[in-house]
Amino acid sequence: MEFKNFVAAFLLVTFICHGVAFTILAVKRRRAYYFFLTGTFTFLTAIYFMKFEGWELRVPGTFFPAAWLLRIGATVCTLVYLRFIYREEGSWLWRLMRRRSR
Repeated sequence: MEFKNFVAAFLLVTFICHGVAFTILAVKRRRAYYFFLTGTFTFLTAIYFMKFEGWELRVPGTFFPAAWLLRIGATVCTLVYLRFIYREEGSWLWRLMRRRSR
């Protein structure tokens, strides 16, 4: 196995595990914002599955790479998650921003 394929396979397995973990966390803690992290890891899993398989897919009807569209989706999910926890009192980001503003 080439090094690139090994890295892609390792990240693929890691992202699947993270997606499952955040889904369980969302259900157990009853916090919907964890599902946005599940979305992030779902998009990342799709990206690295494409890399592992060696696919260079394009958005139908365009020359735009599908991996870029998936990266945009992962970024949006992450930003929405960060927006939610920024406003949730006691979250790690809320505490970090309040400490910084002192």
